[in-house]
Amino acid sequence: MIETPELFRADEDGRAESLAKAFAWSEQCMRQVIAEYQPTHIISMVSGGRDSALSDALLRAFGIKVDLVIHGRTGCGIQQTTDHVIQHYGSLDSDFALADAGTAYEAYVMRKGFFGVGKKAHNFAYHILKADPFRATVSRKIRQRKRGVRTLLINGARAYESDNRRLNLKPTRFDKGNLWVNIAHEWTAGDRDLFLQQQGVVINPVAIQLCRSGECMCGTQQSKVEFAEAAVLYPEWGEQMKALDAAARRLHGWGWGEPMPRPADPNQLSFFGSDFDEDFQPMCGGCNRRAAEMAA
Repeated sequence: MIETPELFRADEDGRAESLAKAFAWSEQCMRQVIAEYQPTHIISMVSGGRDSALSDALLRAFGIKVDLVIHGRTGCGIQQTTDHVIQHYGSLDSDFALADAGTAYEAYVMRKGFFGVGKKAHNFAYHILKADPFRATVSRKIRQRKRGVRTLLINGARAYESDNRRLNLKPTRFDKGNLWVNIAHEWTAGDRDLFLQQQGVVINPVAIQLCRSGECMCGTQQSKVEFAEAAVLYPEWGEQMKALDAAARRLHGWGWGEPMPRPADPNQLSFFGSDFDEDFQPMCGGCNRRAAEMAA
């Protein structure tokens, strides 16, 4: 373990032992994965939230070279989050790229209506707004049709986010040739926040105000209250989303954060391919956690 005694002072709310264990687990996990997989590129996935801030900070604390930082721009998120990520992570000694979904969100809504609400609806949104742009960005920036490319995609998904994650979330998972690593798998929110504070990591102001990154507000797993709060704090985003909501209602009869009036065709899941895993959405941990809490 890297000796960083300044991180684990015993006088800080009794978290010294817990934080030390979490830190040691993450370092051991990374060293083991690197030794076994021998990646050619290590990619830090940052949403603008606290969990991905933790995963990136851990890589740098371990002295692991980050080849590329990727931030997903969904097209339905709060612009200030993307601005923060570009300003902060774009200034570090790593290449930086936006996995930009472009106009995919607005185009889908205008063509078919909003995605609806719940897990199935979120599956469609995740695939279109995040999974596809992530893979395209890795292909464009790293793979470039080269052979022998082995990528690690590092994210901050935590098993302690929910009961479901404690039971089902695994530290690593292959997805379309990329190995995702949940470097913060064993971290609690308290240990995370203390570590970020001690490391002096600049936290996205949106994440402070909304307790979420704000980089995706697709409506499938957020409440009307969350929409209203975000619209007050970020009126430009609010006006854009309200205009889209009004247009979608005229065309299709339902709006943001509302169930579809007819059930989705279950055969549509075949659109994702036979290897699609609806429980594997590593960059949507906060949304999935809140949805589970709302359903409880």
